[in-house]
Amino acid sequence: MRTTLTLLLVIFCVFVMSAQKLKTKVILQETYGLNYDKTNDLFTICEKTTSLNKVCSQTLISNDNIFVFQEKLKETLDKKVNSFEFKIFDKDLKLSDLKTIDYTKINFNFDPSKLSSVLDEVEFKLDDAPEDFPIFKIKNTSSGVFELSAKDVIKPILINYPNDIVSNKANFIIALQSQIDSKKIELSTYFEKKVKTKFTSLLAELYNTKITKDKDYKFLTSESLTDNSGPPDSNYNFYYLFDAKSINIKVCKAGDDTSCKIYGPYSLAITENEFVNSIIKQHGVFVDGNEGNQTTIGKVYYMIITKRQNLKTEGLKREINDSITNIFEKIENAENTFSGQFVINRKVPLYKSKLLKKRWYWLDKYGKLEINKKVELLIDSVNIRFFNNRADDITIVGRLSNDMEKTRVFTNRNYSLPLREFTHRVQTNSLVDKDNDTLTYYYDDVLDFLPYNKYNYAVKNGEIKVGLRDSTKVVERKIGDYFTGIFFSDFLGLNNNNSNGLIIAEGRIRIPWHLRNYRKATLFDNITAYASVNLFSGFENNSRKVELDDTFDADETSEANAQNFTTDNFNLLANNNIDAGVLLTPYTFEWKGASTFIHLRYGLRFLRTGIEYNLKERDTIIDNNISTIQETVLERKSFQVFSIGQELEINFEVRPQSSVGADLTVGLNWFRANGTNKNDVVFSTTNNSPNLKVMANIYALTNSEDSNSGVYFRLGGHYNLGTYKVFPQIMVGYATNLSSFVNKLKKED
Repeated sequence: MRTTLTLLLVIFCVFVMSAQKLKTKVILQETYGLNYDKTNDLFTICEKTTSLNKVCSQTLISNDNIFVFQEKLKETLDKKVNSFEFKIFDKDLKLSDLKTIDYTKINFNFDPSKLSSVLDEVEFKLDDAPEDFPIFKIKNTSSGVFELSAKDVIKPILINYPNDIVSNKANFIIALQSQIDSKKIELSTYFEKKVKTKFTSLLAELYNTKITKDKDYKFLTSESLTDNSGPPDSNYNFYYLFDAKSINIKVCKAGDDTSCKIYGPYSLAITENEFVNSIIKQHGVFVDGNEGNQTTIGKVYYMIITKRQNLKTEGLKREINDSITNIFEKIENAENTFSGQFVINRKVPLYKSKLLKKRWYWLDKYGKLEINKKVELLIDSVNIRFFNNRADDITIVGRLSNDMEKTRVFTNRNYSLPLREFTHRVQTNSLVDKDNDTLTYYYDDVLDFLPYNKYNYAVKNGEIKVGLRDSTKVVERKIGDYFTGIFFSDFLGLNNNNSNGLIIAEGRIRIPWHLRNYRKATLFDNITAYASVNLFSGFENNSRKVELDDTFDADETSEANAQNFTTDNFNLLANNNIDAGVLLTPYTFEWKGASTFIHLRYGLRFLRTGIEYNLKERDTIIDNNISTIQETVLERKSFQVFSIGQELEINFEVRPQSSVGADLTVGLNWFRANGTNKNDVVFSTTNNSPNLKVMANIYALTNSEDSNSGVYFRLGGHYNLGTYKVFPQIMVGYATNLSSFVNKLKKED
């Protein structure tokens, strides 16, 4: 009969475990399993699933309340774990039994000769100790004085043992055992936490893979409250969790995670009185009628309401950002439109002299051209690569009429052409015929840029091929093509006190203009604007704020405080949280052999910088006729400073490849801020010396055929010429839509 029951029990265990597909984990050399059946709300815990004489136990836990459910799972598992027996010191013991173990009867081995000299140390484990049980260390600190410790469990204990430990090993071990036994509570607490952490990780794995993951509670505040345990008051940590329709609060006694209670759920429209009364009465933890409790919980209520309002504001911002993103996606994914079309002229006249000579442009403008009537350039095809509304590379394939057997390839090796120059006879190139005569052709004779539905010079970066008898449409540049978005990270932590932000979002827009072009020189080539916002600073609270001296005067506008509310102007630059600017490029020179444009720029730069200071109170305390001055921080105050400066720079725009680019910028800027903040505190800056800026940006497309995104590096910094302070930057980022900055080689249909 017993054999039959045992067999049925084994079959039942195997059936339960196979049907439920337990999440299992080996803990202390035994396998344990957990499962949750959503259909029946059954939480299953299987103890030692490798042993045939153990069965799974099930508990009904409803998943109706998403806030309470996770806590109930943890509480149920903890209760079950407390009933388990584990192999500890070669015995089957519960976790609670650890507090009663007699460590004077548990042996261990070590070589005492290794402690014969000062600073010698030996690590040892107790015999039959389970995994994760502490490893002990004994160290010889001086003659006859030893130090016993266990990492994270036992702080160093001094043991005086003047006898020769080599010859008195047994007595020395007895002394150690006695000291270890005196710390049995600490050892029990440590080991119990280690074991339960393993079960908690198993529960977390089950929760994340087989149960819908809910949001975690977030820490709100720590407050002192009067509870029913009697004086003195105790500190309690408050945590909050929101969903679309309710608020839940978790309250834990500081340092005691087992004391946590869940309060709620509460309606989003709950009043202060309803909230306070519920916290006091729902679990009966706090003394009812205590004025201090009511005031403190009322303060928590308003903190919750503020958090909720902030979340609503953030949600609204996300909706706005998503809308903006959708707009850009629609713009980017919109059907192509065309700004014009190119047509090849089959026969191109060649001239004996150039229209432009080394004299003033307008003196040559009406000069007479002499056509070479003996030879013409016959065009087969033309390849054009566009970059920032310029024909960057023009490759002409053709033949000379007096040398038809030989195919020639000509390129614009001297300079690129803004599109409007195809309608002006000003851009030239030269060739040498078979008689070694140098002849000149003009690009407006080779190609005509004609309207196609509409007509403009905003051409998408890319490449086209113009055939002999066909017109070729040119894709119009979209609005998004002017914009580049970058997310930077100070991944090296170069300045971890007063630094680049850990995460910085930057947007840059470049509008090609090319007001007038004279071969390699261009007037008013482009307008560039940018805005950089520090999203997260990390490291410490004041890492992106200027720290002012403390003030003791509540009337902050008094003349006595004028000196306090000043800072070095370089601090505004080094600590800014918003950096924006607009730059005009009045002159550009193209060095085509080096694939480089040299821009001279001038513009305005805007900074917003956070300022913080303490408002203190100073009291004189007299004790036993001795006066002492005591300072107390009444309030931590902050405000933002706005400053505008000028910037002059020279920029080297290097484009060595079709998918890689770099910029080197050297410039000077000036900043100065004065005015008042929202509290009417007068603020001004000192040291108005200019700052030298040296900055290199390097960027590359990661997949030039499929996207305009890529990596973006920034190296350089600012140097103040008055104080010699340095603000370096070594940043790495990811950029979207680099088409304005990299001459991407991508053919369009």
